[in-house]
Amino acid sequence: MTFHRIENLIGRLSAGLALIGGLGLIFATLMTCISICLKLSRRLLDRFFSSELFTWAHPILGEEELVELSVGFALFAVLPYVMFRRGHVTIDLFESLFGRLLNRLLVLLGDLTLAVIAYLLMSRQWFLIFKKARRDDPLWSELFLRGNWSEIGDRLRDSQESQIIGIPLWPTYMVAEFCTVVFFITAVFCVIRSARTLRHPSQIEV
Repeated sequence: MTFHRIENLIGRLSAGLALIGGLGLIFATLMTCISICLKLSRRLLDRFFSSELFTWAHPILGEEELVELSVGFALFAVLPYVMFRRGHVTIDLFESLFGRLLNRLLVLLGDLTLAVIAYLLMSRQWFLIFKKARRDDPLWSELFLRGNWSEIGDRLRDSQESQIIGIPLWPTYMVAEFCTVVFFITAVFCVIRSARTLRHPSQIEV
């Protein structure tokens, strides 16, 4: 597989993940609008009618948590695309004063920094998913090797939940971990791409 094919593959993967993340923003927007409309409707109905009527008109339970999870998913999902397209914030105040070689070195340094950050996020998410509840608990790897699926299920059921609607948080960590893995792979590719551009200045940068 050539470098350009890998570049196209990572570009399509990151773009597709960003589009799916956009659905999270759409869901959060709709949830917020519907909840606001229901809150206003409830206040108007309570003013002119009995509170026992139209009981369906009430704010959505756990709306804040659902919006928070949706926006969080959108942010994690867009990280690979922003990394691939170099859409992050850059300061080019002194770019014209530096030569092309120094600018390419700075781009490579920035990609390396973001790759390290992506690795730290990925490892931290992994820790949140598979951390032990108590010190004397066996490691997750030991449970998988033993095939102790009942204890694995018990740990997942006893894991952290959201405060209002009680959504288990481990699936959200899994989704965030997948997005972070893609982010790390994309960041490593961007480091290689920057190194190739530094080595072959004639190549066109993204």
